[in-house]
Amino acid sequence: MAIKNNKVILNESTGYANISKKVRNTPKTAFFINSVNKVFTGTLVMKQVERKKLKLSDKLSKFYPQVPHANQITIEQLLTMEAGLRGKDESNYGTPVFKNNQAGIKYDIKHNVIFDKRHYNQRVYSSINYILLSGILEKVTHRTYESLVKDTYIKKLGLSETEFYWDIPKNKQIKVAIPYTKSSQGYLVPHFISADKVHGDLGAGCLVMSNKDLYRATSAILNGEIIKPSSVQKVYTPADPAKYNAGFYNFPDFHSSNGSGDGYTTYYRISNDTRDVLVIQSNYPVKDYFKVRQMCNDLMENLIKAAS
Repeated sequence: MAIKNNKVILNESTGYANISKKVRNTPKTAFFINSVNKVFTGTLVMKQVERKKLKLSDKLSKFYPQVPHANQITIEQLLTMEAGLRGKDESNYGTPVFKNNQAGIKYDIKHNVIFDKRHYNQRVYSSINYILLSGILEKVTHRTYESLVKDTYIKKLGLSETEFYWDIPKNKQIKVAIPYTKSSQGYLVPHFISADKVHGDLGAGCLVMSNKDLYRATSAILNGEIIKPSSVQKVYTPADPAKYNAGFYNFPDFHSSNGSGDGYTTYYRISNDTRDVLVIQSNYPVKDYFKVRQMCNDLMENLIKAAS
């Protein structure tokens, strides 16, 4: 889906949300957005900075002193993924069986967090940064991450096609595309995602959203409906080359976020003024993830030029 000057100029949903039942994807279909979730976590962090419950200069040791070199790592470095942290196993965070959010983070700190001094102050993409930020949000607000997301985005913005993955069975109105991967014979087969596994990616990849809701929420962020314009400017300043901060890669003319895993892929691009948007979501395997990602960047640049 692309939106130009606040009007839908392309909204074509192809493929099946459910192959066996011949149910097609529609504009209202929700998809698992994976790492695009980080945008909403980053903005929640900035909201607490505005409320003076957090400082970007606060050290990680204030909240999780058990993390290696936590006394060197700041909140800002977690937001920009320059903390030097990564997971031993990036595909599995949290307790094998979900207990609660904080228990999952404590488990990761003990079993799955590595500090690499070679990458300290250099961007190394790892979900552990945002999992830790989600836990910090719970500590400073004394609320669950889920309740923060629901109040700040879902309720405030009237998002009807957004839900936490593990709450999908409770929400009978939301229609989520079934993810498919390829079998060894090359056939598309449904892919099962454990709710326990998704719980482990708290704040880093645990939401399903439709194209419409994704646009509504991100445009609200960039337009100052969620955080102050000064905070938007602080973390989402356009840059060349693009800088990563608070969930977005910030290019000179647009912001970019991508998510991929468990049969789902999302490419999201939104112009600085939020008038031009490109959203591609899939519940089928993408043949060349990085090639398509670059194509989306090129297409977005052309879309903006055509609108100017």
